[in-house]
Amino acid sequence: MSDPGIEVRPIHQMSGGSGFNEVFFTEVRVPDSQRLGAINEGWKVSLVTLMNERLAVGGASGAGWTEFMEAARGITGLDGASALKDQALREKLADWYVQAEGLKHTRNRTMTALSRGQTPGPESSIGKIVSALQMQDLGNSAIEMMDQYGIIDDPELAPLRGAFHTSLMFAPGLRIAGGTDEILKNIIAERVLGLPGDIRVDKDVAFKDLPTGR
Repeated sequence: MSDPGIEVRPIHQMSGGSGFNEVFFTEVRVPDSQRLGAINEGWKVSLVTLMNERLAVGGASGAGWTEFMEAARGITGLDGASALKDQALREKLADWYVQAEGLKHTRNRTMTALSRGQTPGPESSIGKIVSALQMQDLGNSAIEMMDQYGIIDDPELAPLRGAFHTSLMFAPGLRIAGGTDEILKNIIAERVLGLPGDIRVDKDVAFKDLPTGR
């Protein structure tokens, strides 16, 4: 990354961090000794990298349903009842639990494949879609549950040191990293479920030969 022609521009996120970058390559030359894969098969190397990234991102950490329950126990409504008595909230908790269990077992199958020297498959796309959406929904629900106190994101004052605020602000970036939700849904539909692919008139055209509108 320190070679001439490589420029890294950090992207400032609303959470205050910079976990993503724009990377520009200008006339960068890579010695053949550092080449990965066969000549003209760079896309295969990129796909393997993306699959591993989706596997890692699909197991993203953050406040989960258990942490949500812990916070909900200490919150009461106007009637003095615990937030856990709310039927709609209980339905959300059930959905998050089922999703978490499904993700755990899907990830275990992928880890088993890796232990056998196999490459992570398109199933990793499922984990990233589900976990990122769950993180966003869970964080938003937790902040709404805290009502006016949800605006307090000071780690010294907010429940779980502001973990729900962190989840809410980080989730949108997670839904882009390693492939957007829309891209991954296409991958799951075509490569996992075997559904017909979208019509692509330029599917067999090299990227360098695509019309640019100039």
